[in-house]
Amino acid sequence: MKINVEATLVLRAQSGELVALEAVLRQIQAPVYNLAVRMLGRRDDAQDATQEILLRVTTHLGGWRGDSAFGTWVYSIAGNHLINARSRSPHRHEISFDELGEQLDRGLAYAERIGFNEHVLTPEDKLEARRTALSCTQAMLTCLDAPGRLAYVLDEIFGLESPAAAEVQGITPAAHRQRLARARQAVHGFMAGRCGLVSSDAPCRCVRQSPGKQAAAARGREMPGLQVDSEELDAASHALQELTALGDAAALLRGAPEFKAPDAMLQGIRLVIAQSGMLRQ
Repeated sequence: MKINVEATLVLRAQSGELVALEAVLRQIQAPVYNLAVRMLGRRDDAQDATQEILLRVTTHLGGWRGDSAFGTWVYSIAGNHLINARSRSPHRHEISFDELGEQLDRGLAYAERIGFNEHVLTPEDKLEARRTALSCTQAMLTCLDAPGRLAYVLDEIFGLESPAAAEVQGITPAAHRQRLARARQAVHGFMAGRCGLVSSDAPCRCVRQSPGKQAAAARGREMPGLQVDSEELDAASHALQELTALGDAAALLRGAPEFKAPDAMLQGIRLVIAQSGMLRQ
């Protein structure tokens, strides 16, 4: 998800034109929020972090001199903030691939224990299976450490070229490729051995996880991973159906929907702008 804001618009915002500033913030809001969702894994945390990032972009807008692409500059601010925000979050919960695998094994065992028949499915079963697929792929990202997750999201999911992704992280392109390779090996290796969407030989199927996931939720024990609303699920369902035949772990992760940023965040930034009366250079 690349940020494409015209330089002339940014220059107008730097000169103090509030209409231009609002236009800049509106264009970067969704990409920043989507990065925050994938880095933090919780909508509430992502919303708070996005508003803080937009405020930081606003107050430091004069710091962009055009030496790098504006989108790269914004993502640099966002990436640094999100790595620190993740470590400070009161909801922070680290999970390893081994722990996630154990949870998935319990889900499969539960489906077998109750005699769940995956060949006789209601429309609700199919819908829940797609919801499980999106939630589970986010949980896999949660298993990566923060630097590895940022490298993976920027490159594999958002499609930034290696030089730009490296600049966002403040490292060399070679260091980025090494970091990405480790993250890719961890995610793709886990999915190849377990995920039926990637490998037909893998034991796990989203539809088999659904009964256990619903039972765990009823006990107040959600599987780690983002909860997906109906609108986002509708947007992703067709893509997921197409991706099941690809056997491509990265493509499956890219098939997640674009998460809609709440309008309240931009309203909060408007209030800050109105109260400040000027931009800090």
